[in-house]
Amino acid sequence: MADNVAITPGAGVSVAADDISGVLWQRIKIGWGVDGVAVDASATNPLPVSAPAAARTTHHIGAAAMVDAIMAGLTALTPKFAKANVAQSQTDSVVIAAVSLKVLVILGFRVHGGATATTVVFNTKPAGAGTAISEVFALGANGGHSPGFSPVGHFKTNTGEGLTVTTGAGSTTGIGVVYVEV
Repeated sequence: MADNVAITPGAGVSVAADDISGVLWQRIKIGWGVDGVAVDASATNPLPVSAPAAARTTHHIGAAAMVDAIMAGLTALTPKFAKANVAQSQTDSVVIAAVSLKVLVILGFRVHGGATATTVVFNTKPAGAGTAISEVFALGANGGHSPGFSPVGHFKTNTGEGLTVTTGAGSTTGIGVVYVEV
């Protein structure tokens, strides 16, 4: 038997339809199967649909906060933490050592000053002098700054360089950062 049926208006085979506001809409049943076989879809014979098991490394579906990884596209990056207490008037004091061929993306940070007002600037540091990658954070006496989490990063180092800080005259400054290596 041929796969197609010719329909001649006014004669021949009847076609199921639904009259919606004077327009006939053809009714169609859903069936599935290999060529020459049709199984009507129903509550007892549902369409055979399968989905691959979702994994963070192959899918972009997420609705929960993950604390063990930050996703960069399909790559899971492990969040890391660093802290330092840096004395006043320091230049390029190391917070995170350089990682070969990696960029350090700072996702969150906090700086807290002591009894005397001071300033803090974050730097990207190669073998020589560092280069500022943040604005100057002015800390009042016993004051601090903690802007929270940024999924795209507050600032980042150059490839293969570490993160350092330069502090102003004043008190020792406590520094904490959350970062990923990209």
